[in-house]
Amino acid sequence: MPLLNRSTRRDFLKKIGIISFSANIFKRDEVKKKSFDKAFAARPNVVFIMADDMGWGDVEAYNPESLIPTPNINRLAKEGIRFTDAHSGCALCSPTRYGILTGRFYWRTHKKHSLVMPYDPPVIPQERLTWAQLMHRSGYRTGFVGKWHLGLWYRAKKKKGFKRQFTMNEDEVDFSKNVVGGPCDLGFDYFFGTAGCSTSDAPYCFIENRSWVGVPSMQSSEELHKLPGFYPGVMTPDWDLEQVDVKLAEKAVHFINAHKKENQNKPFFLYYALSAPHIPWVNPEFIRGASKEGPRGDMNALVDWCVGEVRRALEAQGVLDDTILIFTSDNGPRRGAKSQKSAGPFRGYKNSAYEGGHRVPFIVRWPRNIEPGALSDVPISLTDMMATFAEFLDFSLPGNAAEDSISILPAILGDENQRIRRPALIADTGGHVSELGNYSIRRGKWKLIEINSQTSRNQKTPRFELYDMEKDPYETTNLATDNQDVVEKMDRFLQACKQKGLRFMSGEFRSKHR
Repeated sequence: MPLLNRSTRRDFLKKIGIISFSANIFKRDEVKKKSFDKAFAARPNVVFIMADDMGWGDVEAYNPESLIPTPNINRLAKEGIRFTDAHSGCALCSPTRYGILTGRFYWRTHKKHSLVMPYDPPVIPQERLTWAQLMHRSGYRTGFVGKWHLGLWYRAKKKKGFKRQFTMNEDEVDFSKNVVGGPCDLGFDYFFGTAGCSTSDAPYCFIENRSWVGVPSMQSSEELHKLPGFYPGVMTPDWDLEQVDVKLAEKAVHFINAHKKENQNKPFFLYYALSAPHIPWVNPEFIRGASKEGPRGDMNALVDWCVGEVRRALEAQGVLDDTILIFTSDNGPRRGAKSQKSAGPFRGYKNSAYEGGHRVPFIVRWPRNIEPGALSDVPISLTDMMATFAEFLDFSLPGNAAEDSISILPAILGDENQRIRRPALIADTGGHVSELGNYSIRRGKWKLIEINSQTSRNQKTPRFELYDMEKDPYETTNLATDNQDVVEKMDRFLQACKQKGLRFMSGEFRSKHR
């Protein structure tokens, strides 16, 4: 069943106060600037906030027994809609980020299941349509603040006999030259952040737009090398791991404030990718002891503080209620300490095909259009952002873009009369350098996990696991042996998905969910 036909959608948008435009509105030679500005002023701002490794069970709104205070995120849930069955496209960071920006599974790229490592080139080619470009072409000013982790082209130093323009070798990078292939080449008007994991990947230096902020002229210390997950490399002399997320919050707030002053007649789209609570768990002094869990919990409390900073900025500028505010996480969490159920009641943690590896918090606030305190158990994916906002903005997606993205607009707006046409829900796993990964696919009540024998340390591990998610949502009993027909059918569908974009697949995700 189609999500929304054209006439139904236009009627619906009129009801909620959004003006639908023909393609001609973008031709400035055919539309007067005054009417152009007036029309786009009616469109809401969009702020997408994503934590790094924050679990479903770390947020009090999802887990009342959480040892971590999350009052700002709780408030968003109270004022908006909270999804209980939301998933990242992968149980790891780079692949999920790729899926959010492209609407496409990361394993379709040359990287397969491998993460973007320090000094790796871009994984998104400049000719591919991104969520940022979609928003920009729809009249938005676009900004990205935070952890990029999708690769850059690094300019090489000029040396005798050295003809390459770019390099992947840290010693050869010319930090006086602009980077290429980053956010500002993929649809964002503004960028402030880091190339990779902000507190664990070199180079330890901020980038603003295309330029390095300072020169990473010193090597990281032996003391830092002892931190879990920290990759040695060059950093600026004033680099302070404890203040990274504080600085990013300041820049997110600055983008909001500057936009209000400089672009009053244009809506904005801010993609704010936090570093917290990714390892190493090094906290600024003001947040230490905020949780009952310890350093990891305090890092999650820092996430909540950052959410509060953005909300206060939107409120101060008088645009809070004219903004679609989304909060989520890029994948499942690491294991919590002191009995903290970081993944909630679900099995598995980060980089697991089980629910705990990719089921994430997902909250949307948009007053007057979303019922306060709403709850949805509709299965959704972060890879759905492109199709959702294309539907919302009446943007026609070409056939070679957002191949795996499904619009979840009716679910966000609580439209129970419209079914989401989702053929399946798919996620995968990966590694630092990994051609192979495990897959999970859900259709109806069934969830199949395809395990690659080379990703398992135990050669006796079965190739498939099958779970009845209606009777066994915590994945305790593998039913694959007794349901080989279901396994074969779901595996055939998964293999077909690997060859064809999910949004072009026939069939529909049918279960008790709507």
